[in-house]
Amino acid sequence: MSTASRSDPMRGGGRVAGGRAASRRGAPGYRTVLWDLDGTLVRLHRRRFKTLMPLAAAQVFRELTPRHRFLRVLYGVLKQVRANDTEHTNTELMVRLLADRLGIAPDAVATQLKILAETGFPRLRQCFPPEPWALDTVTRLQEAGIMQVIATNPLWPDSTVVTRLGWGGYDPSAFTFRTSGENMRRSKPRIEFYRELLDRLGAEPGECVMIGNDAANDAQAARIGIPVFLVNVPESAVPQECSSTGLVSTGGWPRLREWLGIEED
Repeated sequence: MSTASRSDPMRGGGRVAGGRAASRRGAPGYRTVLWDLDGTLVRLHRRRFKTLMPLAAAQVFRELTPRHRFLRVLYGVLKQVRANDTEHTNTELMVRLLADRLGIAPDAVATQLKILAETGFPRLRQCFPPEPWALDTVTRLQEAGIMQVIATNPLWPDSTVVTRLGWGGYDPSAFTFRTSGENMRRSKPRIEFYRELLDRLGAEPGECVMIGNDAANDAQAARIGIPVFLVNVPESAVPQECSSTGLVSTGGWPRLREWLGIEED
């Protein structure tokens, strides 16, 4: 990794939210690293993605329903999927809701969502540049035998997760489990997402750490006892109910690697 790629505007940061300084090995005893994906393992042009993703979906569904109608329905459906409290997976619920709201057969909706994941989503590559710091950190953890898990917000199929990992330069097999709409029933920022994930992994909170870049979504893991590190997030952005746990640390990539116990070159 070049000197330029190691530059970090928050190199002097890295305090535990609430005022306690982060130690060199801030997460002792962890056996599993839970990684956020968008904005963490890969960079994210958020505004561009929020504009282009719905348009890509509307394009795929254009033969079944007018674009303006689809977009109006999609926003409401995504909100309901994020609040899912049923026994259906997020993908199953999305299919049911879209079918009901658009008056389209569920099988047809499922087919179009698959087409979106396989042909529409790959066109959004410009929204997800690679993050060299993250790739090197994942490689070092893998070499150390640490189990790593993708803990992305599970609204879309697993194929879209694999696609983004490829854009970031990762081998998907480096991750033991990947959250997706097909295998999860709860979503961030709800703490039920983290409880469901731990159940799927058969892990205890103290055995894991969560690494992300979104204070609202990722810091919530601290509320069930998972130490959290937020990359390039100001301490002031951490919700009070999360910072009060004393389990949330913030800082740049160099500080994260110290927190994980990864030695710098």
